[in-house]
Amino acid sequence: MPRKQPKLILAAHRAAEARRIVAHQRGLVAMLQAKGEPTSDAEGMLQVYVSSLKLLEDHEWEIRKERKAKKRETKKSKSG
Repeated sequence: MPRKQPKLILAAHRAAEARRIVAHQRGLVAMLQAKGEPTSDAEGMLQVYVSSLKLLEDHEWEIRKERKAKKRETKKSKSG
């Protein structure tokens, strides 16, 4: 049975939480717009959250890529 990857699990959890925060902030911006309220602060925070999300998703992707590469190396060494 494959060993669980705590790094991957943690990265995926953090990215999922960031996606939730981004969705919430987008909803807040939409609500403020609908009420005719100023949105510049909320939009600024949204951009910060989106940037953070991108970094977290990139990190998760790198961990997944490394994991696949290790699996390929293991298969090569077993067959070679």
